[in-house]
Amino acid sequence: MEVVFLLSNLYQLLTILILKNMNKKLNLIWLFSLLMMVQVCFVSCNKDDDEDTVSVADLKTAIIGTWKSVTMSADIDGKKSEQNSTDQFYSIIEFKSDGSYVATDLIDGEKDTDNGTWKLDGDKLIFDNDVEDALLITIKGNTLTTTEEDTYKEDGEEHHEKYVITYKKQ
Repeated sequence: MEVVFLLSNLYQLLTILILKNMNKKLNLIWLFSLLMMVQVCFVSCNKDDDEDTVSVADLKTAIIGTWKSVTMSADIDGKKSEQNSTDQFYSIIEFKSDGSYVATDLIDGEKDTDNGTWKLDGDKLIFDNDVEDALLITIKGNTLTTTEEDTYKEDGEEHHEKYVITYKKQ
């Protein structure tokens, strides 16, 4: 919105300068200056979406702490569903710097607590040395996203499952 307003004002200023028949050399200087300002504006207004994303190298320190689920989504053979966390439906996981974790899930009033070990292999989160069930993770700002995908055959049919959980750091 600000860029459009700025461009509109620059266009009006340029028009006024040209209409006043100022010195041609001065008009070129003004035109060049205005074009440089517009270019600077576009460069400074271009926000990089990845600037908050934690690099793979920094994931191990960024993941330490307590995270509470915000949304959980599933895509099973193209059938999608999403559930927002509530007071009666959530997951909390605490990653400790010693490589241990405590996870608490509350589903329909029933609480389940689990603990064990965790480690990272690049951007893959592995619980209790179970490499086959590794989760792909990203951290952007105070948001942790875990993704688990699986493709398998059952009764001759290929199935695809994808689960994504988004957490906020507490």
